[in-house]
Amino acid sequence: MTIQHAASITDVAAQCFLNALTRETRDWQIIPAGAAQQYAQLQIPLSSSRTLRIDLRFCSLTQHHHYRFPARLHFDGQQEGCMLSAEQLIDLLLAKPAIAETVSEHQLARFRQRVLESHLYTHQAIASRADWPALRDKPLNFVEAEQALLVGHAFHPAPKSHQPLTEQQARRYLPEYAAAFPLRWFAVDKRNLAGDSLGLTLQQRLYRFAAENAPQLLVHFHDDIWLLPMHPWQAERLLAQPWCQQLVAQQRLRDLGEAGQYWSATSSCRSIYCASSRDMVKFSLSVQLTNSVRTLSLKELQRGMRLARLARTERWQQLQARFPTLQVMQEDGWAGLYDAEGHLQAESLLALRVNLLFEQPQSQINVLASLTQAAPDGGDSLLAATVRRLASRLEISLLQAAQRWLDAWCQQVLVPLFSCEADDGLVLLAHQQNILVVMQQDLPVGMMYRDCQGSGFSAVAGNWLAQIDDASAENCFSEQQLLRYFPYYLIVNSALAVTAALAAAGFAAESQLIARVRDTLSQLRTTVSNPLCLDYVLDSAEWRCKGNFFCYLRGHDENTLLEPADIYFSLTNPLHAEVTL
Repeated sequence: MTIQHAASITDVAAQCFLNALTRETRDWQIIPAGAAQQYAQLQIPLSSSRTLRIDLRFCSLTQHHHYRFPARLHFDGQQEGCMLSAEQLIDLLLAKPAIAETVSEHQLARFRQRVLESHLYTHQAIASRADWPALRDKPLNFVEAEQALLVGHAFHPAPKSHQPLTEQQARRYLPEYAAAFPLRWFAVDKRNLAGDSLGLTLQQRLYRFAAENAPQLLVHFHDDIWLLPMHPWQAERLLAQPWCQQLVAQQRLRDLGEAGQYWSATSSCRSIYCASSRDMVKFSLSVQLTNSVRTLSLKELQRGMRLARLARTERWQQLQARFPTLQVMQEDGWAGLYDAEGHLQAESLLALRVNLLFEQPQSQINVLASLTQAAPDGGDSLLAATVRRLASRLEISLLQAAQRWLDAWCQQVLVPLFSCEADDGLVLLAHQQNILVVMQQDLPVGMMYRDCQGSGFSAVAGNWLAQIDDASAENCFSEQQLLRYFPYYLIVNSALAVTAALAAAGFAAESQLIARVRDTLSQLRTTVSNPLCLDYVLDSAEWRCKGNFFCYLRGHDENTLLEPADIYFSLTNPLHAEVTL
């Protein structure tokens, strides 16, 4: 089955929209398959006489539904129903009072436009990636997996929104188009350069970076003028701003243009990778991706430096000895620009991330989000393809292979991350895009965590932070914050995506796979020193879950919300022993 042929039945963009909506609302029901209908159906009432009905290829206990499009509009007494386009489906749902009456007409119109743009962008990218089905045939390397994420967030109404990029810019810079491009370079008076670096001075770090990536530009690098790499799109944006133009006019900044090695866009879009560089780079990118404009802040950069300093302590070495297959991609350097008045400009910031793949670029180290995403052609996910290869190699059943893969994943991801939180107070908010699964011959053997801005600490880490004179770190979580964020990212966003992807392939019942996750965490709870979070995950009837649909509908930027808790809602806990799965 080709992606193009499946488009009439499989619409992964509309699927993300529907799953985001149904997770945050309650006025719908699932009608099981029976004599009158071949497939289970999602039914959403629109009025007393009108109902939307959509067949389900996979009916998920955790709302990771897979649909058979098109949706149909049924009137009372009408059996067949009218087939709907994706645009018609979205318009009917947005007209529901529970949605339309919660925002202004302007907000609703903007939301609709962005949802439809995301839908279009998704299918443009799918159409451009005729190579995608072949990715199932073999283990993927890092870049292949990063650029395999065509669908985006499975519970977001517009996961591929990227305002204000044009289609041409999207094709040049975004990972779903398998984009690769050279960096743009600024020669900057060192008095206008901000930054920090561990191990090497900032000057040494920037020199090494230029030497590895654009050695022809080193003639411009000397004691007073340093080279700063920039994302090409962001560089163009900065050069159009008065403060940057003033630096150019004062000869404090010179644009050297694009040069050097080509860099691959990764799944986060603003983070890029080059196999020959000992650093990856995460840029400020003034683009709204899903719920926020992706500019860095000094606070986030300092989180990376804080974690890198902790990694030099004896306690970290002890932690690493307990979990030798858990690795953190440290962000131990950063840089940015001061304007002529000495103000740090957030849009110019970049983080330098240690490239742990420097000596192993072809290894099977895959971002979890790409593995679990619903396939654009309606066939096997990349995770399902991985399990099929594993079953063939080991000559075991698909059920046994799925169980073995899940158990290995739990041991390599859930056990070390929950243990670090419970025993050391180290909180790594590991959602699917921050979890890199290290595999050998398709079986998980380790994990890399990335994106240190998502790190934090519980009270358990107080003495540890004091060792680096940082006991009052701003990313110390209260108990309430810990229980809100950590389980959402690691369990709701990540673990349940794994169990759903395995179940959708027909390897095992979703309830059986969830039970294996529960068993792993129940056993771990007996060994940790502070089981607060595990108690919450296992015993609470409900969890707090981030609501992307209404957050995006209301135009919130989650990175700048005064109270991020406002976008969280209550979700039934599928791990709770009393929940019937």
